[in-house]
Amino acid sequence: MKYISTIAFLFCFNTLASAQSIVDLTKPMKCSEVEAVMGYFSNTHNEKPVWVGKTVHNTHMTLLMNKETRSWTMVEYDSRLACVLGAGEEKSGSDPSFGVSAQR
Repeated sequence: MKYISTIAFLFCFNTLASAQSIVDLTKPMKCSEVEAVMGYFSNTHNEKPVWVGKTVHNTHMTLLMNKETRSWTMVEYDSRLACVLGAGEEKSGSDPSFGVSAQR
């Protein structure tokens, strides 16, 4: 029995160790005109831009945050369309103005 368990463990470990490539995934996203998306999160959740970056694909990423409720939304957009990439509450990091420490 130990022999079978050891073989099973080694097989699983080998499979995990060799699965280190980056893969393309598809996930459903909510998208609309830039003004509609940004306006929704500003008006409904009181989230404001705290960071903006330009991507290699000539789009922009913006992190919206509400410092009181600790909600956040990451949006990617170009000149006409914006898509929500993710959203949640709180954050990891050490920005003292947000009031959350990276160490938990």
